[in-house]
Amino acid sequence: LWAHEALRLFQDRLVEEEERNWTNSNIDEVALKHFPNIDRDKALGRPILYSNWLSKNYIPVEREELRDYVKARLKVFYEEELDVPLVLFNEVLDHVLRIDRIFRQPQGHLLLIGVSGAGKTTLSRFVAWMNGLTVFQIKVHNKYSAEDFDEDLRQVLRRSGCKD
Repeated sequence: LWAHEALRLFQDRLVEEEERNWTNSNIDEVALKHFPNIDRDKALGRPILYSNWLSKNYIPVEREELRDYVKARLKVFYEEELDVPLVLFNEVLDHVLRIDRIFRQPQGHLLLIGVSGAGKTTLSRFVAWMNGLTVFQIKVHNKYSAEDFDEDLRQVLRRSGCKD
C-alpha cells in the first residue's frame, strides 16, 4: 500500500519515461531500506493496482480480473452512452484507475493533456458513469463570450445544488 500511494502521489504527475523509471527505482530503494525483510517481487512488483470496483474495499487487484470487470462495464457503457468502442489495453486500465481515484477524493480534480482523439474525455466520462456522476462540458465556439461562460457556470452551480 505504501508503494502504491508513493507511485500515485509522485509518478502520476510525471510525463517522461526517464522520470518514471527514476521514481520507480527510488521508491524501491526507500522501501528496501526501511522494510529490509519484505519479499521484493511480491511487495514491489509492478504494476501495483488498487481498486474498490471488485470489492467494497480499496484493495490490490490483479490486472486480468480488473480487465474482465472493466470490459463488461464498457460493454454496457457503449450501449447506453457511446457508439464507439474503446480498445482496452494496459495503459487504459491504469488511466481509468487514476481517474477513478481522483474522482473519489474530496474536491478531486485533474488536468488531462494529450493529443486530440486519444480518449481523455471518453475515459473520464466512463469513470464518471461508473461512479454515478454527471459530466458538464463547456461547448466553446468562435462567439463564446464571458457571458456564455457565466451562464455555463450558473448551470453547473444549479446542478450541484446551489440556489439563485
